[in-house]
Amino acid sequence: MQFPITEITDALLASYSHHGGINHLDGINLPSKASVADITRDLLRLVFPGFFDDHIIHSSELKAETALLLDSIAGRLEDELYKALRCADRANEKVIAKSDPRPMAHQLVSEFLRELPAIREILTTDVEAAFSGDPAAANREEIIVAYPFVEAVAVHRLAHALYLRHVPFLPRIMAEWSHSRTGMDIHPGARIGDHFFVDHCTGAVIGETA
Repeated sequence: MQFPITEITDALLASYSHHGGINHLDGINLPSKASVADITRDLLRLVFPGFFDDHIIHSSELKAETALLLDSIAGRLEDELYKALRCADRANEKVIAKSDPRPMAHQLVSEFLRELPAIREILTTDVEAAFSGDPAAANREEIIVAYPFVEAVAVHRLAHALYLRHVPFLPRIMAEWSHSRTGMDIHPGARIGDHFFVDHCTGAVIGETA
């Protein structure tokens, strides 16, 4: 007995047509969740060098490794941001052909990457707050490598920098990726000052208006 493949195919196509919710069609794609997750992992490697790597980084190679990783992130992030801007334009019923968002994507990525040293600086205050506030913390290195809070707040600060530049899609994808890994749900629009620490962050939720 054969499965009713043709019948089910027609029903699915009708659903696609009526309800939407499809991607990789007609040349305009949503950002890739997998690609954004990979970019986010690599951003963590930049803000905490050596802590999110599988191999040892020697100080003599740090400049070259950082430059290579930064260049890789820049190109991939621009591609995903370009797709996000195109999709946002389509959702707002703008005529995409009139303005190519590639230069805007390039500019936004440049601005964002320039902010990484400042993001690293505020993250050091978060680690310090954890070390000062948690008597169980043995040292700062343990906090960075073992506390899920550090990953949650680091991804938030990166996503927040994109959110402030009105980047569509990407900040929320980054936030949900972090949420799935750490259990801490922080909306990318939440404004969080320095020296921030939440112990046992599983289940914690910080909304956009925080």
